[in-house]
Amino acid sequence: MGEVLVKRDEDNRLAGFTLQGMQADTTASASAIHLLRATVASVSGYLHIRANFSTGKEFLLTIDRSDPHLNREIDAIMETLLIGLKMLAEEYPDDLVVREARAEVRV
Repeated sequence: MGEVLVKRDEDNRLAGFTLQGMQADTTASASAIHLLRATVASVSGYLHIRANFSTGKEFLLTIDRSDPHLNREIDAIMETLLIGLKMLAEEYPDDLVVREARAEVRV
């Protein structure tokens, strides 16, 4: 079963995604990977910000949030990705699960 781990920052903004256990032969996994790649293309091509994307055993996506003027646009793209991933998990509950990690609190 594939798992999506959603990471938020201390302001509860989406900071990144980790996809693990993805099976290339399932519709859910292939779709989730395509959604991640579409997000990378969108933020880098449309917003011109850096998206760190790595593949391997896990697929990792983090977004450069250093420009606070783009927070609304980044939020819109990242939340759309999260909604798409959750819809996939609902449609394919035996193949994909989405889990949100707790935000790290700085003291």
